[in-house]
Amino acid sequence: MFIGAAIFLVLIVMGGIIAFLGDRIGSKVGKKRMTLFGLRPKYTSVIVTIISGVLISFSTVAVMAVVNENVRVALFGLSKLQAQMNDLNQEIKVKNRELEKGKSQLEARNKEYEDVTKKSEETSRELDRVESQRIYMERELTSVQSAYDEAQAGVEQSAQEIRDLEKTKEELNSNITVLNNEKKTLLDNIYALREGQVVMQAGQVLTSVTVDEKMTKDQSVKVLESVLNDINTMLKQQMNINDDNVDLIRVSQSDFDEAVQQLTGAKHKKLVRIVAAQNLIRGERLIVDFDIHDNLLIFNKGDVIYKGNLDAYQNIKNYELQVLRFLKDLNHYAQSKGVLPDPITGNVGVLEGQELIDVIQKVKEYGGQCELTVTARRDVYSQGPLVIDVKVERKAGGL
Repeated sequence: MFIGAAIFLVLIVMGGIIAFLGDRIGSKVGKKRMTLFGLRPKYTSVIVTIISGVLISFSTVAVMAVVNENVRVALFGLSKLQAQMNDLNQEIKVKNRELEKGKSQLEARNKEYEDVTKKSEETSRELDRVESQRIYMERELTSVQSAYDEAQAGVEQSAQEIRDLEKTKEELNSNITVLNNEKKTLLDNIYALREGQVVMQAGQVLTSVTVDEKMTKDQSVKVLESVLNDINTMLKQQMNINDDNVDLIRVSQSDFDEAVQQLTGAKHKKLVRIVAAQNLIRGERLIVDFDIHDNLLIFNKGDVIYKGNLDAYQNIKNYELQVLRFLKDLNHYAQSKGVLPDPITGNVGVLEGQELIDVIQKVKEYGGQCELTVTARRDVYSQGPLVIDVKVERKAGGL
């Protein structure tokens, strides 16, 4: 807009200048009485004035065209500019149509987006509902699974209890059968004892021998056979049997072979005890077992074997029973150290009657406030017996 106003202003100024200059040139030509083309000076001045105005106007336009591009375009490129403007107007129309179409598409897309958003919200709400149901179902499933597990555990426990009860029932039936058999055997033994027919009791040690270490297999066999022959001879003497060919001893071959294996190459001397496996009834053969142990030195002569006071037995008011309880504990202690007990009595030794009476008498004199010290009277090996001396001393602080 500024350029147009400037051009308009220049044209006004130039018009004024052109009019002034034309008039001045015409006046000068008229005054000089110049003629052109044989015309009168008056007309010549008019023509000169017109030509001057044209030249000045042309020069002005030419200068403006050179100086200003807009003037050049207005003078020489107007049609082209008009064509470009027409093209631009066409493009604008096309763009406007595309814009309208884009607006329509945008509105359609916005509507689709709104629909999708609405559906998405509905789907999200549905998903939340499904998720809530899933969580609820999972909780229900967990509860049902827990109840099922408890029920299954109860069933398994009941089944196990039933199996345990059945097993216990079978064991009880088996025990009853064994006890009935033992009862029958005991009754038979009682009858036999009453009739004086039992020669040997079950568990009775028939004999015991100590054999050397590192024996060969043949030596072990000879030793065991010799021991069995001696027992056979002893039994025949007790039963008044004179037939040398009678064999009253019976032992399984597997037990005999196992005993030979224990003796062969042994690192220590072995104690071999021949034990009656059952009561021997007169007229029957005796079944025997081998009871084999290392024959070790358990206590040296003079060693203190056991020591203690009677405070642990204060609940027993009788001094005799307190001493017997002390000796029973001594018996258990000696067994724990390796002294073998008698299979029938369970004792590892016996304190002579007078010695026991002396011990009890001293305990009574001290009112039970005493200390008992047990020492080995001789070397004690695994086979026993435990031969002891008992020393009774007043406990420090006693009356």
